[in-house]
Amino acid sequence: MKKIGFGTRPSEVKKRGKNIDFGDTPREEPQGSYIGQIYTPRKPPGKAKSTLTFGKILLLALASMVIGILIGGFLLFDFSFDLAVDSMQLITAGRETEVKNGSSITIKYADGLKLKSIFYKGFYRFLPPKDVQVSVAGIKDTTNRFLDDLIPLLKPEERMSYDIVFTRGSADLGKITLTLDMGPQDWILRADALENKNAQAECYKKAVALNPDSHDAHNALGKLYESERKFKQAIPEYEAVLRIKPDDMQAMLSLLSLYKKTGMEEKTLDLYQKLAKADPKRADDYSSRAGAIAEKQGSDEKALAIYQTLLNKNRGNIDARQKIIKLYEKSKKWDKVIEHVKVLIDLDPKNADLYLYLSDICYKKNDIAGALAAAERAQKLRPNDSSIFVQLAVLSEKAKKNDLAIGYYQKAVKTNPKKNPTLYNNLGMLLEKKGARKEAIQNYEMAVALNSKNIAFAKNLADAYEKEQQWKKAAEMYERITVLDKGSSESLEAAAVLWYKAGDKEKSLGAYKKLAATQPKKILWHQKLAYLYEEVNKIDDAMAEYKAVLALDPANAEAKQKRVELAKRKIKSRGK
Repeated sequence: MKKIGFGTRPSEVKKRGKNIDFGDTPREEPQGSYIGQIYTPRKPPGKAKSTLTFGKILLLALASMVIGILIGGFLLFDFSFDLAVDSMQLITAGRETEVKNGSSITIKYADGLKLKSIFYKGFYRFLPPKDVQVSVAGIKDTTNRFLDDLIPLLKPEERMSYDIVFTRGSADLGKITLTLDMGPQDWILRADALENKNAQAECYKKAVALNPDSHDAHNALGKLYESERKFKQAIPEYEAVLRIKPDDMQAMLSLLSLYKKTGMEEKTLDLYQKLAKADPKRADDYSSRAGAIAEKQGSDEKALAIYQTLLNKNRGNIDARQKIIKLYEKSKKWDKVIEHVKVLIDLDPKNADLYLYLSDICYKKNDIAGALAAAERAQKLRPNDSSIFVQLAVLSEKAKKNDLAIGYYQKAVKTNPKKNPTLYNNLGMLLEKKGARKEAIQNYEMAVALNSKNIAFAKNLADAYEKEQQWKKAAEMYERITVLDKGSSESLEAAAVLWYKAGDKEKSLGAYKKLAATQPKKILWHQKLAYLYEEVNKIDDAMAEYKAVLALDPANAEAKQKRVELAKRKIKSRGK
């Protein structure tokens, strides 16, 4: 075909190249991705001029060039009718890219992968078949999924390379090899998309292997282990997070919970201190908890240091100061305790309980005067408090100010609505020391009436009765004591003696019989019984007791003589 010149008329071109048309309306382009011929429409026909202008010449020149290009392309075009894939258009990272059949491409997992178009060879470029299938080999649900992201369907934890295959029926039309590029964040994304916990863990581990300083990977792996209650495996992951990002509050709180669950007290203590620095709003609470753990571990010095730090920040931290007081009291550092209690009193000068506590500490320090002074301050703040009167009474007694103590006990008795028996007993003892035994007995009786099972109260009353020569009352009280004191021989003997003094020899005999029954090998009880039997003229019983004495002590001269005397008395009594 000859080259078309600038002066050639359209009619002549039409005759020479019948497949080229410069009509007013362009032909319809072929469908698909094929780029069709280029058309240049003419202007509407008007009145023809006989001469060529420069514009017409230029237009004809351009037309000639286009026609030449089209003819050249036509000559180079593949006229094959064999169905074959030439290339495919993919979308990844938001960009379109064309990949030739038989070649390879590497794609980052996070960039995604979408299939857009298939380009064919030969005449199938103009008329693409509709029954060609494209899919990722070995992966379900990927057939002809155009413009859908296929990345989530791939399994990089199993393999990294895949073939995108083109088929028509049983015919293989080609393939493109796809390789995934997995970075740490890609593995994290993959793990997040999975449900299988083991597979998730493997993906997170791969992310950590690629980047040991991946905060996200360690954190995700820690959460996974924690959800499966694999606490010992979760702990190192959260610790790695804090190594990378020391102020990560969520990791610290997770670790705190895990340390507690696994009994790691030392690490819990250290973490509380880190949390105190990281979270100023809750610093006091975290430090206080750290101190409590130090106390539990027996690290009193460490606990004191923690609490003192809190006091340095806030002198008015009552909780921290009370804990310091407790620790100093435990080690009996009374001066330190008093120092801190006085600070509490400065902060709350009208708190009577603080003065009472100070009074107790002074007493433990053996500072009776200081203890009395503190208790007196408490009494001024609470004038009718029975417990303060008791404190003052006890301290006054310790200071040997018995008259003052009696006055405080009397006030305590009057103001105590519960009628404390100890107050009556103690008041009775002081009154008895003063010589007011009858008044003392009244208080002892009140104490016993309020608590009839207290042996000490009963003994004080019995002793007072005896000293006042109220033999019967004393004997009765000692018998009660015998019951309370599980058969006390001392109380039973006292009862026997006092019944005798009260003139009730039968009850005295009964008491000695009990003593002899409980201690049958004690000669004294048999002797006492023998004497009493003689007095009440029960000769046979008396002789039996002397016989018992001789059984225990065959050489007992008194028993031998008494038996002879009693035998003679018996004979005389028969003769009469």
